[in-house]
Amino acid sequence: MFTIMISMQISINDPIRVAVVFGGGELKPVWFDWKGRQVRVKETAFTWTTRQGSAEIIHFSVTDGINLYEISFDRWSMSWSLTFTEVI
Repeated sequence: MFTIMISMQISINDPIRVAVVFGGGELKPVWFDWKGRQVRVKETAFTWTTRQGSAEIIHFSVTDGINLYEISFDRWSMSWSLTFTEVI
C-alpha cells in the first residue's frame, strides 16, 4: 500500500513574532507566533540573504517536523514575516 502526500505552497507575507538565539554572528529561530499559535522550529534547512532596495532581508527555511515555512527578518525595519508555508 502506498500513501500519497500532497503539499501546497501558500504565499502569506504576515507579520510574526519570533524567538531567536544569537550566537557566532548568526540568528537561529526557535519558535514563531502565527495566527494565535506558537510554531516550534525543529530544524532550519536553509538560510539566505536578499536585498529589497537598501534593506537586507535574511530568509530562513524552517520546519516544525510536519510543515515547511519560510520566515524572513528585515534588518532595516527589524521586523519578521512569514513569507511562505508549504503544508501537507
